Amino acid sequence: MSSGVYKLRCNLFGHSKDVRAVATTQDGLIVTASRDTTAKLWAPVNNGSEYEEKQVFKGHTSYVTSVCVLTGDKDHLEGLVATGSRDSTILIYSMNGGEPLHTLTGHSDTVSCLAWGDRVLVSGSWDHSCRVWRNWQCSYVVNGHDGPLWSVALAPSEDVDNATRSVTVLTASADKTIKLWLDETERKTFTGHKDCVRGLTFLNPRHFLSCSNDACVILWSITGEALSTYYGHTNYIYSISLLSKEGDFVTGGEDRTLRVWGSEGNCVQTIHMPAQSVWAVAALPNTDIVCGSSDGMCRVFTRIKERQADAEGQKEFEENVAKSTMAVEDLGGIKKTELPGKEVLLAPGKRDGHTVMVREGEKVNCYSWSASDQQWTAVGEVVGGAGGSQSTSGKVLFEGKEYDFVFDVELDQGTRFKLPYNSCEDPYFAAQRFIHRHELPQEFLDQVATFIINNTKGMTLGVEGNTQFADPFTGGSRYQPGASGPAPGGADPFTGGGRYVPDALGTSDPSSSANYSTQGAIALPPPSHFFPQLIPLKFEACNSVGMMSKLTECNFMLSQDKQLSNVVLEQMVEAVSGGSDSNPQFLAPLETALQWPAEQVWPALDVLRLALQSERMQKVWLVEDRGLALINHLVSLVRPPSSPNAQLLSLRCLANMAAHVEGRCILAKMWEQVVSATVEISPYPNKNLEIAAATVLLNYSVILSINTVGKLENQCQVMSGAAAVAMCSKEPEAQFRALVALGTLLYHSEECRSFSASLDLKPVIQNLSGVTSPSKVGECAGHILRLL
Repeated sequence: MSSGVYKLRCNLFGHSKDVRAVATTQDGLIVTASRDTTAKLWAPVNNGSEYEEKQVFKGHTSYVTSVCVLTGDKDHLEGLVATGSRDSTILIYSMNGGEPLHTLTGHSDTVSCLAWGDRVLVSGSWDHSCRVWRNWQCSYVVNGHDGPLWSVALAPSEDVDNATRSVTVLTASADKTIKLWLDETERKTFTGHKDCVRGLTFLNPRHFLSCSNDACVILWSITGEALSTYYGHTNYIYSISLLSKEGDFVTGGEDRTLRVWGSEGNCVQTIHMPAQSVWAVAALPNTDIVCGSSDGMCRVFTRIKERQADAEGQKEFEENVAKSTMAVEDLGGIKKTELPGKEVLLAPGKRDGHTVMVREGEKVNCYSWSASDQQWTAVGEVVGGAGGSQSTSGKVLFEGKEYDFVFDVELDQGTRFKLPYNSCEDPYFAAQRFIHRHELPQEFLDQVATFIINNTKGMTLGVEGNTQFADPFTGGSRYQPGASGPAPGGADPFTGGGRYVPDALGTSDPSSSANYSTQGAIALPPPSHFFPQLIPLKFEACNSVGMMSKLTECNFMLSQDKQLSNVVLEQMVEAVSGGSDSNPQFLAPLETALQWPAEQVWPALDVLRLALQSERMQKVWLVEDRGLALINHLVSLVRPPSSPNAQLLSLRCLANMAAHVEGRCILAKMWEQVVSATVEISPYPNKNLEIAAATVLLNYSVILSINTVGKLENQCQVMSGAAAVAMCSKEPEAQFRALVALGTLLYHSEECRSFSASLDLKPVIQNLSGVTSPSKVGECAGHILRLL
């Protein structure tokens, strides 16, 4: 790699929310995609350092999660742009037109990644599938992963003229694996990452790189061998892009950094960013770097001095970085009184990107060593983090893996090592691993094991003990940050009821001693007084006078041969006005009323909503094919072009269907259709629809938590949907119910907690954790962060 140092070229202002994906063209254009539901095209201004917005691509109904530039189309020599979205669609645009030319449908969840090559478009989705498209039609679908897909890559080929040749594709997933496909056939599975695999890039036809939430990059041979593992990031790595034919590459991640790597896997430059998440990176043909981040900005960096921003622009960027705050978990929990003063900055750093925390009065600031400038650079104030840190979850990230403890061990000769340990491990096993790793004398075994035993004695995961920590070699103390203890059990957040779960549900009281073990097993996380929710919620309000009035009005609008008599309408309303004792005998005419046109059907849906509270009613109406037909009808009324009233009452019917076993069984069979329809119509036109949608998802979280046969795929789709509802809703009650749905699933399922990072839940929850009115929204979000 050239010895030039990357510095800011320019900022691209225009998006109002996170820039989640970026792509570049051979002639130096940039395409960005954002949570604000748009993508934008940017072009350089007069071959100078700046870029300007040239085009806005609109058409998606939810945030845009992936983008790809398509070349080689004879009808559009200037190129095409493909975008994938949370709305499950792919839109194809002309480079010069803002309206979509083609809409590709088929995925049932977020289209998270796109790749183009040899006139073939490949898409990956959170629905666990990869689709191959030719001529805007899906040629075939490959399924094989157990989790959402996050990246796809087409193998490079010299045979560019053969549009019908076999397609070789890599897919990366939240199930921690990478798969190689030759057309529809799975050829190989690559295992080695310890968390969700987020990015892929080919070096050449025989080698590729992958990055992961485990904070490492792996170099692979296409034959299956992991050749090298590269460490540098201290948190999730979201994106990776090739910089040169020699194998230089760039990565971006959750540790607020953009990192440039040489072809040998050595990190040659660390660029700190004034944003928590560097979501996407891409290289321009001139080796400039484009990155999109969580502050809604896209930035371009260059090694060429003539293209770099002027001194004022560089200073502004550095000041923004210095002003930004860095959560303690980004660098590990440290006791403030043990930190050095500014005198530590008089000595040079050990490597590029080497970070130190410095005590400056009451503040703690972080500095990073720039090897190129031979100086320390301020990268932000260090503050306490919310969730996911050692101080809140007891977990520390070390070389891509989380541990309950990572001790700093300094040998007598001054050498410092990290000693990782999990509470469920045998102390002597961890001690032997430490000795082997660092080639220490075997006589240290008892000393290290005793140190582990003494310093973890009586510790419970997530709870600080009173033990003082001492280095096994020097006797020096080590501070262990405090952690949040178990939250007390509480009442149902909606009804005030207690949290005892009947044995019929197959779940014990979460506070019961039966859930805990003294044999080293990991217990359930502490319950919150907000979740887990154990009883489905219902919409029970009944205004019989208003219902009769609307039924009569809509009935009158029908042709005479389709009208029901007023006596029949009165009998229907009377049958459901008594609460949960609806008599199916008096509701037979309701089947006719439910077939009214979409504009008039909603009062009949209101009758059905109340009827579904009755167990007698459910046993008659939700049996076999009759139940499937009813739920299909409700799903059709949720989807456009139904009126908001019909959508609202259909969602309320689906929510009330969860009141009894019969309804829960039919909802479990139809989970994909119901959840998809519920989420697809977001953003919702009013607060009542927001609450109804959140309640449907909350009830699904209860069903999936008490149903032991629920698949992780179901849980992930409900979590994804609840996060989408929480993010787009303005009504606090809807936000709260969506959060309770998330908390319920995360509490009950360790697999859900593992997959939560792959679904990008944390940014949504962190955003809601700041809500103070009503306080229950922010507090519930804070409780969820402890599980992530």
